Amino acid sequence: MKIQFSKENLQKAINALSKVSQNKTSSNLPGSIYITTKDGKVEMQANDYQIGIKIIIDATIIEEGTIVLAMRYFQDWIRKTPSDIITLETNEDTKQLLISTDSSQFKLVTMDINDFTLVDQIHDEYYIDIDGEQLKEMIDLTNYAASTDENAFMYTGALLESSDNELTMVATNTYRMAIKKVTLDNPIENTMRMIIPTKTLAEVSRLLPTDNPTVVRIVWNRSQVAFIFDTVYLISRLIEANFPDYNKVIPSTFDSSAVLNRRDFAGAVDRVSLLAKDAEYNVIRYDWNETEVTLTTQNAEIGAAKEEVLCEFKGTPFTISFNSKYISDILRHSTGDRIHLYLKQNGPVVIRQDNNSNYTYVVTPIRK
Repeated sequence: MKIQFSKENLQKAINALSKVSQNKTSSNLPGSIYITTKDGKVEMQANDYQIGIKIIIDATIIEEGTIVLAMRYFQDWIRKTPSDIITLETNEDTKQLLISTDSSQFKLVTMDINDFTLVDQIHDEYYIDIDGEQLKEMIDLTNYAASTDENAFMYTGALLESSDNELTMVATNTYRMAIKKVTLDNPIENTMRMIIPTKTLAEVSRLLPTDNPTVVRIVWNRSQVAFIFDTVYLISRLIEANFPDYNKVIPSTFDSSAVLNRRDFAGAVDRVSLLAKDAEYNVIRYDWNETEVTLTTQNAEIGAAKEEVLCEFKGTPFTISFNSKYISDILRHSTGDRIHLYLKQNGPVVIRQDNNSNYTYVVTPIRK
């Protein structure tokens, strides 16, 4: 095999595959990348137990072939070389790959091609098309709310479900929940309800281009889902579990409501949480009245913090406490000038953005 790449194209492809290929729990060759020539282009693959990625890139194919090699040193060398043109050439006798430019050479031992498990291809009639920007927003506004506890595996993913032409993504760790809905141009013919691992969704969000419009095709069957866009094909296993009815978690009535300046509120939460991070449960107490909310926390070994933020409050004044991280997370993922809170005494708070009516965030209070 002998192929010439531009450094920009090669590095972009390697970066797309890097996290999957370096997964230490890989059931495949650990830290490996598969490169082959196909239909006048070069296809690269990385694959682990959960996610597989294929990417097609342009290159000058001088001699066709297929190789598997370790990703780490290959990626590092490509990143550090100053040359714009890179040539890959294999030697069947020595089982080595020669990586060369006009001024340098680098050799890597190749691996057995037969030991690499190729990325699956879903052949199924179930699919939808969605705008890439819409999908990225859904992921970024929900994925962070999922659980990181592998013992609660059903909550380590986000639910994606459809109804008519509406698509909904939900993530929760049972203490907080994020819900984002989008409306598609056309009705979804095949009903969808699946739990996608957060790691998979994070990779999709990372790989989606932000500089040009992209349509993403989502294809699925009972146990797998694939995301296809541009030159990327990403396939993942689904989490096989029953996601709870998230609508039951959202309160239907509230005792009070408050509207705050988002930046002022976020700044106050951020400053008070400096002490809350070292306190039990990261607790911040919120005392609401008609004109302001007072945020307080204390740590017997360090000190205490207090902030007052103006608000438009309706209802009966009361006191409630929340995990500081759960409030700061939603504020970090919010936009617009104002944030809306709908409150219940000793019940969950519902937080909505001023400029995103299809996004809902629910947080359970800490009872102490």
